Amino acid sequence: MDEVLYGEQSRNPFARTVELTGKRLRRGGRTMPLDELNLAAMAEAYLRGCWLGGGGSERPLHRVFEGPGIVPVTRISGTAKAFKVRQAAAFARELGELAVRLSGGPERVAALAESARAEGVPLWLARRFAPGPAGPVAVAVDRRLVRVDVWGPHAPVVRIRAPHGFRPDSTIPSKGLGLTVGEATAELTLTKRFRKAKSTVEATLPGQRWTLSRQDATGSWLLRDGRRVALLTRPARRPTAEPGEVLLPLGPVRYETSDPLDAVMAQAFAAAFGLGDTTGLARFPARRKGTDGGEPTGGDADWDCSWYSNLGTGGDDCETGGADGWGSDGGAAGDSGGGDGGSDGGGGGGD
Repeated sequence: MDEVLYGEQSRNPFARTVELTGKRLRRGGRTMPLDELNLAAMAEAYLRGCWLGGGGSERPLHRVFEGPGIVPVTRISGTAKAFKVRQAAAFARELGELAVRLSGGPERVAALAESARAEGVPLWLARRFAPGPAGPVAVAVDRRLVRVDVWGPHAPVVRIRAPHGFRPDSTIPSKGLGLTVGEATAELTLTKRFRKAKSTVEATLPGQRWTLSRQDATGSWLLRDGRRVALLTRPARRPTAEPGEVLLPLGPVRYETSDPLDAVMAQAFAAAFGLGDTTGLARFPARRKGTDGGEPTGGDADWDCSWYSNLGTGGDDCETGGADGWGSDGGAAGDSGGGDGGSDGGGGGGD
């Protein structure tokens, strides 16, 4: 029997009551299977005496009060849904304890947290994987935070941040974006021209340069020192996900090299930048706030608000117009540009 761990009742048949069992979470008429939740991330925060909210924000459990309130629930997509419940502290306690149990217990949760720290990517962020020449390449993105992390075997991790904010209309060549390859900082230049063929994105390290240039309306070549290393293509308008899959698939990346670093760089460019007719633009909304030298994360004001990653296959993970950087969540690179760019589409080979 599926035991009810937390339940609400109402005489109003239209009331959006919340019920938590060992298999599912229900709010009103909508049911969310527990395997769609990021239980490990919630469990890790819970064991530290905190509760996870939007954009990786946290509040101490003692600020989750008895009585009515908001309790965020984090999905495997990185989306946080704000649940309005009648007994906030009791709901958080039951969900936290359940998350710890289903994640394998405190020791397993600690091991997962340690692995995430080693990756430099918090547990709450969704990981998606693409094949690479040396093994799977992992891609993690949050566009609201202007954050991209891509890593794989035998290659340094590639990260994109906006330490002083992202300003797509800035005259600064990088528009505020910073790209690192391992410990090295690349010089990043985004160039958008009236002639689409002249639009490029360049990342330069001492002795080597990667250049993204338009191939056709929906695709772009990534070159390393003038040599083609990958063809990046915008995803279909309605990409096909495997049955039961919550996360959207990554868009097509065709490698022209067996170099693991080129594969990681290709996935990073595909995650972050426009492709085809939108080459030269970055697929992030403007962000005026910097990170003060730290890692980007949501603030306290984001904790009890729904935070959409736009990386999922359904409405639980995507806001209206959000499309993995190909919709309103991608700034000018998502709102404009041609071809078969997505509605809920996965981000051109990366995220």
